[in-house]
Amino acid sequence: MEINRENFRAIIFYNFPRPLSQQECLVELLFVFGTKAPHQSTISRWCGELKHGRMSIIDDPRAGAPKTTVTQENVDAVRKLIKKG
Repeated sequence: MEINRENFRAIIFYNFPRPLSQQECLVELLFVFGTKAPHQSTISRWCGELKHGRMSIIDDPRAGAPKTTVTQENVDAVRKLIKKG
């Protein structure tokens, strides 16, 4: 089973209002997902976010260059420059 960060956040979000400690949440995740489970510090950080009212499990936008800057437009522009050179 493939699981990503947002899936784990959804599980933490689900467990947050339950009467589970952060440690108990970690134990459940480790039981099901083994070494793929998030670290205890990740669970703690997300519980803190939820405690302060965060309602989204999606990453917030970040400043800086996007993760990928390769677009067909960029590829075409570079090819055009190479041909001119």
